Amino acid sequence: MLDEVARANTGRSTALAIAVVPLFFVTSGIVIRYAAFTAVWPDHSLQPYVQSLCRWDCSWYVGISEKGYEGFPIPGASNVGRWGFFPLYPMLVAGLRAVFPFPTAIVAIATSIALSYASCLVSWQLLDRNMRAYVLYCAFLLSGPFSFYFTTFLSEPLFVLLTSCVFLALKRSSYLAAGFFSALLSATRLVGVFVVFATVIQMFQEHRMRGGSVLSFPRRVLSRPDLLVAILVSPAGLFAYMLYLYLTVGDGFAFVHVQRAFGRVTGNPLQFLWDAFSATPTTGWLPTSPQWSAFACVAGLALSAVLAFRRQYSAAFFCTLGIVLPLLTNLASMVRYVVGLAPLIVLSMTLLAASRPVFYAALVLLPATCYFTTIAWMRGYLALV
Repeated sequence: MLDEVARANTGRSTALAIAVVPLFFVTSGIVIRYAAFTAVWPDHSLQPYVQSLCRWDCSWYVGISEKGYEGFPIPGASNVGRWGFFPLYPMLVAGLRAVFPFPTAIVAIATSIALSYASCLVSWQLLDRNMRAYVLYCAFLLSGPFSFYFTTFLSEPLFVLLTSCVFLALKRSSYLAAGFFSALLSATRLVGVFVVFATVIQMFQEHRMRGGSVLSFPRRVLSRPDLLVAILVSPAGLFAYMLYLYLTVGDGFAFVHVQRAFGRVTGNPLQFLWDAFSATPTTGWLPTSPQWSAFACVAGLALSAVLAFRRQYSAAFFCTLGIVLPLLTNLASMVRYVVGLAPLIVLSMTLLAASRPVFYAALVLLPATCYFTTIAWMRGYLALV
């Protein structure tokens, strides 16, 4: 009887910690980012603070949420359309704005923080209930050096949450749930559609673990309606967006064709990396923005290789595609693409939590660097390019 009471109390304490830890980093992240804002902007009121966080692609998402997609390039404003930015997150913010009568940017920031908080909760199972890794994960997402990506109007908060849900469903062999979250993911960002390959790889691994042969795998998938539906429904979000573009713009692949207007043209990825590493600073010692992008790309690929070494083939393949496919055009936005890959965050925090001294050092450094990187973000140094 006493053992059961003790287990129940331990379970309640753990559940409370799981809920409170990300709340702590939500608060500390807001305080740190606001402190960085006051160091850059002379006006310390709310509106300039929100504007300072909404940089680069954020303005495109605000436009989509408020005005939708245009059927032609924006006259007098831009020679490109908004079609390259996928619709699910702007639709979510538009729906919430209809309920809560606040400016779009404020609703989006609150929504992003809520989504990042939910991502932390989902990560508990992905981290195998490792409390130290969980604390670092929450610190990284909500109060870390790149937390501005996850607390403003960018696709990262929703992308990380849905990716985490997909891989948690795969971990539990809940393939229909994985297919549902994959469909939503494919409407969030283009690379999201490729998570279907992670689902198929996970199915194949499970099939082989049960003694099935390679040749019998297609027959098993065809004989299991749940597996077949999970695969077929995964790209539904992308297909729905393509249909919308075809009906409104006349080009179902407008999201691809508009990339040329943003300077994304297919080329040699090795050349892109070489050019980025060669873009040395003219003054000072800090790496340039292209060099940061190149460092992030190489680090992301190295972590993907570690995932493969650990036999997490589905996550490794998805993360590799999530890095290599954008790299085929250039290194634009590479930093946020890499830090927005949930399996890489899970792996990184797990590795940092393995050693107690490293854990405590990371716990101090993650929030500490948030202040300086947020200042760099607001000043345009850590651009998305």
